[in-house]
Amino acid sequence: MFFDKIYDEEVIKKIEFLKNLKIFEGVKKKHLIYILENLQERKYIKGETIFAENDIGRAFFIVFSGKVALYRKDKFEDKNVLISEVGPGEFFGEMALLEEMPRTATAIAAEETAVFMLFKTKLEHLLFSRPQIGVHVIYHLSRVLSARLRSYMTGDQKNA
Repeated sequence: MFFDKIYDEEVIKKIEFLKNLKIFEGVKKKHLIYILENLQERKYIKGETIFAENDIGRAFFIVFSGKVALYRKDKFEDKNVLISEVGPGEFFGEMALLEEMPRTATAIAAEETAVFMLFKTKLEHLLFSRPQIGVHVIYHLSRVLSARLRSYMTGDQKNA
């Protein structure tokens, strides 16, 4: 296949990974290449803080490998409470794509972890330079946010 000949194995692996994410569901392979070019890749060592509660959010994160633990400060005790763990193919911090508000949790690498980050400015660039891609991403993002909100409201967080 022509596509496989012009991109190295690592890029093809990342494109295949993105293709299987809910947020990029139905996006054409050629558009996934453009999305990949707009993502920043970063690795974290075990125990490293990715962001802290109340930091201003400017990016959302897709776990490529490893695991991230999300914590919230307990209102009554001065300790962090684990609220969720996020693994490969899952994402977190997505509200930052819609608004630059303080983070509602702290994210810490539970093991050596690689993530893709999509900054709000890059998403805005996608919306204007490639509206077909940007609208697709926003549509799926809104569906995921809606599902998470609904599961939170019904107390069914495992289905979010």
